[in-house]
Amino acid sequence: MLKKIIEKGLRVSVDAEELLSKSNDDALMEKLLRLGKPFITRSDVEALILENNSTNEEVEFRQQPSFKSEAKEYEGDIKVIHNLDVTGKSRTTGEIENFVNYFKNRFERLSRLLRQSHTNVPTVTLEDAKKHVGEEVRVIVMVTEKHETKKGNILFDIEDLTDTFKVVFSSIRGREKLMEKSKSILLDDVVAITGRVHEPYIIAEDVEWPDLPVVKERKTIDKDLAVVYLSDLHFGSNNFMKEHLNLFTKWLWGEGENKELASKVKYIVIAGDIVDGIGVYPNQEKELIVKDVYKQYEMFDDFVASLPDYIEVVAGPGNHDAVRRGDPMPAISSDCIKSDVIRIGSPSTVFIEGFRHLIYHGTSIDSMIASLPGMSYMHPEKVMVEFLKRRHLSPVYGGNLIIPEDIDYMVIEEPPDVFHCGHIHKNGYAQYRGTLVINSGTFQKRTEYQIKQGHVPTPALVPVYELKTGKLRTLDFRE
Repeated sequence: MLKKIIEKGLRVSVDAEELLSKSNDDALMEKLLRLGKPFITRSDVEALILENNSTNEEVEFRQQPSFKSEAKEYEGDIKVIHNLDVTGKSRTTGEIENFVNYFKNRFERLSRLLRQSHTNVPTVTLEDAKKHVGEEVRVIVMVTEKHETKKGNILFDIEDLTDTFKVVFSSIRGREKLMEKSKSILLDDVVAITGRVHEPYIIAEDVEWPDLPVVKERKTIDKDLAVVYLSDLHFGSNNFMKEHLNLFTKWLWGEGENKELASKVKYIVIAGDIVDGIGVYPNQEKELIVKDVYKQYEMFDDFVASLPDYIEVVAGPGNHDAVRRGDPMPAISSDCIKSDVIRIGSPSTVFIEGFRHLIYHGTSIDSMIASLPGMSYMHPEKVMVEFLKRRHLSPVYGGNLIIPEDIDYMVIEEPPDVFHCGHIHKNGYAQYRGTLVINSGTFQKRTEYQIKQGHVPTPALVPVYELKTGKLRTLDFRE
């Protein structure tokens, strides 16, 4: 497009060239020519792109004559569990006492979960373990340090509220499975270790995480309704996929294939990064078509206005949104989102038609991939399963910014029916012990930053969960 504009005799500023070089929109070129200006600036281009990106085009979103919505016949059934959401409750001042209370709360709550396991070995404190030299004990501890010995053994420093100790995972023959298991132990993990006491060590014989109970039956309801899961929309980015999101909206109005499924959609859940934000990463402004965060949220409000009015929207924040960067994140302010959506924090627990949803943007997925062998950006669902095993959404302290509240909002106290994240821009799904695990991808094309990081997103693939049948489908809006 840039070449065509120059051929028409127009001059273009350097920063406008940057935007135009990434566009093949002939309609945009025609509008620039109609401006009648001999010199095109970046603000000229941004204004026209913003105009093009208005998602509230009523003429586009009309219910198809043959389309009848099943979901329209039902009242919404959504309940936010506010005591598990930090919104309006943050009291931390960043003092040492806050950190002490935070870790104590994490340890005590995860310890309670580990004590529910049935075992023939007595569970004792580290202080009492010293009284059981030569005996087998089970201790519930937090891992503080990890070392590898010259003989290939793995040594962990552990502590509880009574004392500190060292535990050894031996590399001797016959212990291969246990050694492999020990490689998954992370710093700050709260685990139960069974072993024999040989002061100053415990020789490990097993390790267990809090984990979810095994549930064989999947939850269903009688109402034939469906939930759509979205994340990482990135309104305001020049990589925002407006046309593809419009295809999704048209589908909700009964246009295209899978009309029967569209008729069942009653809820849309969004797990953060609603907008691209401002100053989130170096040189981000070069990839923005809208540099005012409030106007970015106006674009989102226009999107909500374009949806059928019987659909209820639950929207949480991500690290690109206008909230504090650390977890847990409070809900996005009503000064930003003015549309009629249910605003929640991250993480948050929300019951939708009785299904317990754990909704978290997924910021700590990065630190888990960096810390845990076998994890990758290609399979975010595997990382999410590890969160469930540990019953914690950010096991590695310091891997990503955690705000030390007196209550650790990242603990997963009750097993969810659905666990929904975003952040990675990569769709991923799993079933784990009765919990449906969903990472919902994105509506943003691959960015320069992602290319440098080697991330390969899966844009415009939308998961839809049918609550009556328990069936999960992924719809493709890439074309």
